Formats: sequence, C-alpha cells, structure tokens
Amino acid sequence: MKHLCLILAFSVIPIFGFCQNIGDSVIVFVDNRVEINVAIPDYYQLKSSDKVIVAMKEFIDILPDIKDQLSPGSADLVRFSVGSSVSVEPGDPKVIYLVKEGKLSNTGYRDLAVVSGDKFKIFITTSDLSKISDMSLSQCLEKVIDILPEKSNFAKSLYYECIDGKINALEDKNTNNGKTDFLEFSLGAGAGLVKSTWVADLSFGVGVGFSRKGVTKYFPYISTNLVFDFDDENNININTFLNLGYRWNIDKKADKPDFLGVELGYLVSNQGNLFGENTFRLSLNWSPVKSVFVSPQLYISDNFSTVYPGIRIGFGW
Repeated sequence: MKHLCLILAFSVIPIFGFCQNIGDSVIVFVDNRVEINVAIPDYYQLKSSDKVIVAMKEFIDILPDIKDQLSPGSADLVRFSVGSSVSVEPGDPKVIYLVKEGKLSNTGYRDLAVVSGDKFKIFITTSDLSKISDMSLSQCLEKVIDILPEKSNFAKSLYYECIDGKINALEDKNTNNGKTDFLEFSLGAGAGLVKSTWVADLSFGVGVGFSRKGVTKYFPYISTNLVFDFDDENNININTFLNLGYRWNIDKKADKPDFLGVELGYLVSNQGNLFGENTFRLSLNWSPVKSVFVSPQLYISDNFSTVYPGIRIGFGW
C-alpha cells in the first residue's frame, strides 16, 4: 500500500495566471463619429511598417463600391480581407442609448467593419459606414502612429482622439494588460519508471518567468527531485537530484499555454542500488494540458559507461 501511496502522491504546482488579451490595441476616436481599433501583436510595429495604413486606405477606397449593399435603417457588418474578399452581412441589431442629464438619448444602431491583414485587424465602428469615405481616417491614424510612445513589454491599450485633424492622447484611458516578469516557487510530485522499477518523487523548485505582451515566454529554473524506491526488504531509498531547467511557451498563447522544456539533473545523494555512480539525467518536459507533465528521460550513469531510459508523469495545479 505504501508503494501505491508514494506513486500516487499528490502535488501542488503553481500554474501561471495568463491574460486573455494578447498583444496591443491602438484606439482612435475620430470627430466623435468613428472609432478605429487596431489590434496588433506589438503597437511599435506600426512605426516600422505601413501595412495597416495601406489596408485602411484600401478599405476606404472600396466603400463607394459596396454602398448600395449597406442598409441605412439597420446595423451592418462588413468583413474585408486585404487583397482577398469583402462581405456584407447583418450586424448587431441592438440600439445604443446614452444617459444625458438623467434622460436617455437614442444614438441608434452601430455599423462595424473588420479589416483583416497579416497579423493585425482593424475594427471600425460608426453609425453609418456609407458616410465615412470622405473622412480623414487614414490621416488621423498616421498622426497617431507618429506620436506612439516608446516600446514596451506590456500588452497595452492606447487611446487617442482626432478632432478636426488634431491629435490628443487620452492618457487616463490607457491600460497595461500584460503579465510582468515574476518569481515562482513550486512544489510538485510525480511517478515514473526507471530500470523497470516504479518510483515516486517529490519536487521543489524556484524559477523566473519572463513575459512579453501578456504571454509568459521563457522560464529558467533550478529544482531538486527526491526519488523514492524500495529495496528487497521493503525499506525506502531516497535519491536526490539537483536540476537546471529551461522551458518555453511554444504556441505563445496566454489562454492555452503549451510549454516545452529541457532539464539536466545530477544525482547528489544516492541510496540503494537503483542508480550508479555519477548519474546524470536529461529530461524533455512537456505539459499537454494543465496540471499534467510528461517527461521522457535519459540516464547516464557509472562514469558515462551506462545509458538507460526512463519516463515520468507529474500531476498538480
């Protein structure tokens, strides 16, 4: 029974908190009539490439051609893929009301245009898309790009207004959406197979998570493993590994992180006959789902004269 209890030992491993909104948003209110929201992985890319401005101009150029397809009495949703296609469909039918001096003011429907390009989207919201062709939307956006702040590792939402061609930064609305770098202490447990022998382990570690734009990307750490096995007389042996590890988010997603890592360990305390002298362990660590960790392992022992595989599965939250 004690074998089973060790193998099924439970763990408590802190799982990172991740921000759902990845990347940056640059929001521009134009003449109190149009809202432009540019969603892009890094707002500073707007300074190094004109692809967003080009896409905006292309969309404005096609508006006269689809004007007859827009419904003046209801909300429209226009989808434009740069250089590919444009579609018009019914939009959100709700009517927007504003409270002014204790009274409701009916502001009507809202049209929405979604302009999709290479790694960016532009959301244009207004009361009537058919009447914005003559507005200086591209020029306003270009002026905003000129005054964007210095680069930041935070995921930011930056707000501006453009009134009669003049730009004003709305600093009080700006937000940081991203996770910062952090220090993490961890405690965990797992079960594995080494030399056809079932073992259990407890793990303790400390590492530093490096984040950018709301995503934890890299995580170097140091940890120790207490590996438990039993001899022929049913006595417990405790073998201690000291490990250096490094893992990274291969999908670079916040809501569904997919971590892959490598770890090199050395046996600093040896009990029993399971491991030989000067034992090293190389592990590939993968977390396919939350709280589950799969680690194929390679042991190099007896002064580099013996090599054998192992496998470990860890559990936690």
